[in-house]
Amino acid sequence: MIVYYFSNCIVIVLIGIEMATKFKAIELFLAVSLASATGSQTLAANVADDNLEVAADSNSMVSELLIAQGGEGGEGGEGGEGGEGGEGGEGGEGGTTSGNADVDYLTSLGLMKGHLIVAQELIAEGNYEEAEPHIGHPVEELYSDIEAELPARNVADFKPTLVEMQDLFKSAPESPETQQAISDSLTAIDGAVAALPAEQLQSPGLVMDVIVELLKNAAAEYEAAIANNQFVELVEYQDSRGFVMYAEELYQNISRQKQQEDLEAHKKILESFAELKSAWPSVNPPATPVKSPSEVYSLVSQIELRK
Repeated sequence: MIVYYFSNCIVIVLIGIEMATKFKAIELFLAVSLASATGSQTLAANVADDNLEVAADSNSMVSELLIAQGGEGGEGGEGGEGGEGGEGGEGGEGGTTSGNADVDYLTSLGLMKGHLIVAQELIAEGNYEEAEPHIGHPVEELYSDIEAELPARNVADFKPTLVEMQDLFKSAPESPETQQAISDSLTAIDGAVAALPAEQLQSPGLVMDVIVELLKNAAAEYEAAIANNQFVELVEYQDSRGFVMYAEELYQNISRQKQQEDLEAHKKILESFAELKSAWPSVNPPATPVKSPSEVYSLVSQIELRK
């Protein structure tokens, strides 16, 4: 805000982002100067009213721009895994917006798989309490990202399958019915993946894009799990482990093609994966992080550079 004092009147000029407003401010300055010199307060008042309306319009435009920018920037997202993700929530998981609908679709399904992979690890150890959130995340945080596009992809709604798995796990985690429900959910996710043509699913370009998105989500979750060089969020640590495990599984499906296309890039990707996995020595975190978040992000970048 700029305040000009001329004789007995005070004129406030609001500076907006539009050039038209700036020119109007200059016109106001000249008009008030003329009014002061000629003694005509009517001229100044009329111009001031006109320009205050322009300033108000400009401020409204500024507000709309800021709201639009704010809606775009918060990691609702890979980061957030939103960001990039992002799961529309913690640590940036989910809500992937890569600009490629197939990549986003496969990434969301991959995040579901990652959750269930780590859940199965915890179940194998008899740790049902820690497994429970990972059983719930596919339906609670990720399914909505793909639900609207399933009909167009000729994929049957499998939300009831995920809900049944979650309900059974809460009531009877050790039962054979629960184990079958987990298996059915994994099958349903694989079926949704298979909706894409086989040539796409075997394309190193597409698969590498999905791998990178999964790894970015993993890095964001890993970072969210750490405070003061200690793991403070167990679920986020485990989430990130599951995402890396599934990303590596995807790479194994295209590794031969990648090796034939670019041997040096293939070698570097394998090396980066091996080093990256060392950050998650087991399903439960070490006393202190093996790698800092910045080191994890760096390794993800090494893979991305060679996709």
